[in-house]
Amino acid sequence: MVPDGFGYGVIVSLVKDKSADLNSVDNYRSITLIPVVSKVFESVMLASCEDLLLNNELQFGFKKCVSCVDAIFELVILLIMAVVCIQLP
Repeated sequence: MVPDGFGYGVIVSLVKDKSADLNSVDNYRSITLIPVVSKVFESVMLASCEDLLLNNELQFGFKKCVSCVDAIFELVILLIMAVVCIQLP
């Protein structure tokens, strides 16, 4: 059990480019400010449980040294293999 306050945050909008149109929604990005204690707790829990967490070879999110580029590459390889298999008699 963790305190309820660990699940709360304050969403703040930040301007991306001050010289651009400040009335455009696209010129803003949001960040969530969370209590420092909850972030420390999260880091400690992750460090102590990281080895126990299961991951799949086909999982690309939330993994170190893996990105969307890797997922796209894997998809392209699978599509090429599928096309080749379809063309074989």
